Amino acid sequence: MTTDFLTQIVQQKGREISQARKIIPEGRLAELARQRSDFRPFFETLSQPGAAGVNIIAEIKRASPSKGDIAPDLDAFRTALRYEKGGAAAVSVLTDPTFFKGSLDDLTAARSACALPVLRKEFVISRYQVYEAAAAGADAILLIARILTEKKLNRLYALCRELGMEALVEIHTPEDARTVAVCGARLVGINNRNLNTFETDIANAMDLVARLAPGQVPVAASGISRPADIQRNLKAGIFNFLVGESIVRSDDPVRFIRALMAGGSGVPSPDNGAE
Repeated sequence: MTTDFLTQIVQQKGREISQARKIIPEGRLAELARQRSDFRPFFETLSQPGAAGVNIIAEIKRASPSKGDIAPDLDAFRTALRYEKGGAAAVSVLTDPTFFKGSLDDLTAARSACALPVLRKEFVISRYQVYEAAAAGADAILLIARILTEKKLNRLYALCRELGMEALVEIHTPEDARTVAVCGARLVGINNRNLNTFETDIANAMDLVARLAPGQVPVAASGISRPADIQRNLKAGIFNFLVGESIVRSDDPVRFIRALMAGGSGVPSPDNGAE
């Protein structure tokens, strides 16, 4: 994995947006986005611990740059149904086609399958993608602090809130945390994975949570695969977890999600084959 991988992704996003604009103009997307009134409560759902003491955002993920194919034949509709049955608080859908084999069709299918709030997980660099997400049915969108200038992050965050959509703003370093404190983000995703190298350190979220501004709600992401991981993060005050690969690879996503949630309540969990 090259250390400039994130740069490659962002450059590819620029090309994808240029092509998309030729098919659907930004003005048309903005019109569709502003017609939305059916946003599901993403922030409200994650602002407090769920009944089991934790909230799991379960991710629909077919592949990754570091692991290759994970679940190439994954059906977004049926997977979202299983996630809801397992007790997930929300669904995250990777929509990047080039590196993660996702699409906006996956997001639409997942949202139609369940009553849960749905996050568009994407490398967002343009307001075009924000309008696109809202028009496709997303209830929230990921904004990654390290690929945006502070000015652009503030603008995109404000646009999300103006449309009625929530934003999960992702950080990985103390510098990111300072930037996000200024933009006023309510939900902050702390990525345990370095997007340049794709190396993962599960302690990163626990180290950075103390740097969040008062009132900001943390979400730990990447590397969460066992009830013990949940318990460690709970001790640091984190009760929201975005979990992708370990759920997708499990033989039974319903059972796997329930086992993770049992880690939050202190209830002994069944053997679930967690990695």
